[in-house]
Amino acid sequence: MKKLTIFVLFMFSPLLSFAKAPDCASFPMNTTAIWMQNEGIIAMGDIDSSKTKINLLASEKKINTNKMIKKKFIYTNIYNFVFYDDDGKSYQVITKIDTVESPKNRFDCSYGPFSEFYFISKEGHS
Repeated sequence: MKKLTIFVLFMFSPLLSFAKAPDCASFPMNTTAIWMQNEGIIAMGDIDSSKTKINLLASEKKINTNKMIKKKFIYTNIYNFVFYDDDGKSYQVITKIDTVESPKNRFDCSYGPFSEFYFISKEGHS
């Protein structure tokens, strides 16, 4: 029984992690929508933002090695966004964006020009 208890605790330990990921979904979502418009994929005015799906896929806290930035940590966040237009078509994009931790555990979500965008798919009506 003791081995079973240890096994169960070991298996669920990742769920008990208390690491704090930056709550920055709105900035990369808007940045991604602007990128899609600039790439000619969709006009921002055609996006039904009430249907947008946001999924934080990963967040990694790293020690800052860039001497130009006076913050101790940088977070690299990977999001999966699914946007919908007024006609019901969906547009899926993976976005990688860096954020920095400011004083008092707040985050600067608009940190630097370090965004990457990967257009995955367009599905829906023709």
